[in-house]
Amino acid sequence: MKKITASPDFDITLKKLFSKNSPPHRHHYFEMIYIITGSGTHFINDSHFNYAAGDLILMLPQDLHSFKVNEPGEFCVIDFTSSFFSFINSNEKSKYPFVNFEQMEYIFHNHRRIKGNIEMDDHDKIWTETLFNRLLWEQEQKDFGKVNKHIVFLLLQIISDYISREAIFPLKTIRARKFIQDIINYIHQNIYDKNAIRVENIAKKFFKTKDYISFSFKKHTKISLKNYISNYKLELAKTRLLYSNLTIAAIAAELDFTDESHLNKAFKKVYKKTAKQFRDEN
Repeated sequence: MKKITASPDFDITLKKLFSKNSPPHRHHYFEMIYIITGSGTHFINDSHFNYAAGDLILMLPQDLHSFKVNEPGEFCVIDFTSSFFSFINSNEKSKYPFVNFEQMEYIFHNHRRIKGNIEMDDHDKIWTETLFNRLLWEQEQKDFGKVNKHIVFLLLQIISDYISREAIFPLKTIRARKFIQDIINYIHQNIYDKNAIRVENIAKKFFKTKDYISFSFKKHTKISLKNYISNYKLELAKTRLLYSNLTIAAIAAELDFTDESHLNKAFKKVYKKTAKQFRDEN
């Protein structure tokens, strides 16, 4: 195992698997694994998946996993630290104007839509290989600047696109699917702007009436637009409670709850416990 670089936000490691089996283990935060060479079976909790060169895998916090090696090979592993989850909600976002941070957050509360290997198309497989090759090239050059962080963000963007495609109920037509997905993406990108995500303003954005937007959204997703927005905010709050050091009051303010009490009340209605109880238990 060779450590390529370590930063406050993530560690990048090059690992070689020669043995037939790796011992089962867990991680406290997210982990991205890229298979450079080799093949075998990846065991995740109670499931197993075949892996091969070019595969990209997203591991979730507390997942128990191990590998059964058929052909020895190399992995490039990115381990995210707790500070990364604080970083994506900080003022430092302005340093990375090309990054869609709202889409990054989308990964962290919809990650269970990804099962085992991320099934990318050929175009994204080429991009992913290129980005990981760049990381390895930097290791050889001993240049661990901001480029590493930019590359990681690009890889996360690729993953978020695939998660997003599985986020809505199967629709009968491509047009309907795109329409609902565009609304969902708009909500995610503007979740901190309470005026932008009012139903009447969403309707104006898509040149539809308020009633048409509300009816279409509920018809295709089986949930009202208002409840989807509310649930999404609570999912973001849950992510922060689990993976950041933000206070509950700060989380409430950021997500436009009146105060900590308001967030606790909304949280308890959905999860049967207050935000503080949820954080303490997890």
